[in-house]
Amino acid sequence: MDNTNSEKISLRNIILAVLSGIVAAFNLKVFVNAGNLTPGGISGMAILIERLSGRFLPFKLGYGLLYLLLNIPGVIVIYKTLGKRFTILSRIDIILTSTLVNVFPNMDITDDLLLIAVFGGLLTGISDALVLESGGCGGGTHFWAIYFSRKYQKSMWNAVLVLNAILLSLSGMVFNWEAALYSIIFQFVCTQVIDRYDNRYRRSTFIIITEKPEEITQSVFDVLHHSVTRFEGKGSYTHETKTVLYTVCGKYEEDILTRTIMEIDPKAFVNIMDSHKVVGNFRQKPF
Repeated sequence: MDNTNSEKISLRNIILAVLSGIVAAFNLKVFVNAGNLTPGGISGMAILIERLSGRFLPFKLGYGLLYLLLNIPGVIVIYKTLGKRFTILSRIDIILTSTLVNVFPNMDITDDLLLIAVFGGLLTGISDALVLESGGCGGGTHFWAIYFSRKYQKSMWNAVLVLNAILLSLSGMVFNWEAALYSIIFQFVCTQVIDRYDNRYRRSTFIIITEKPEEITQSVFDVLHHSVTRFEGKGSYTHETKTVLYTVCGKYEEDILTRTIMEIDPKAFVNIMDSHKVVGNFRQKPF
């Protein structure tokens, strides 16, 4: 399995991380604050502590500082696990969000809580997808989701949703149940956007019947670095001997592999199936 984290950071990576931070800060000022929502994860925890401090302390703790401090443990873990490049891109997003949330003015687009929850969750999901595409993540529970996803080789975004629902329920007990329930809708929309985008741990099984097995086998290895198992079969209708190739790739590689096969053998028969789980040596897309 290849989990090498290249230390090279491209301009595209930086632009995506910056865009993610801008979208996240804009969303906080336009939807989250307008609806008095509590986003999940570290962001939600920072907002919850900020609101509690305003109610029970003589001074109010700032969201930006709290968000930075609460992200420190995750940054340390991710730095040790995924390296400098991933950590830098994640910190660009975190620092920019923490800074711009104090710069952008509050803007009330609508007072409909359902619209706020749905579109706020959508924007949060887009922000998180942008920073994941850059090669980093949005911090907080996302650090832990990626850490455990990497450890167990399965998506952990829905587990994050459950943890966030617990946090939001606590917020409802302290503040307002209506806002908490809408916050859970907000978090559900956000999680589904991320889970839909992040197909790193989804697998596709290819069964290929072809007359050009050598060329396809070599191309699969050259392009995707996956191995291929070869069988010999006989067609029931033609009684001709056929070569059957079997390989597994990441969901994100599905279109590339299909295109590669059809370019080599336009007459190939290809059956693509979702793989629930793959155990063994499998080359994983690096962060």
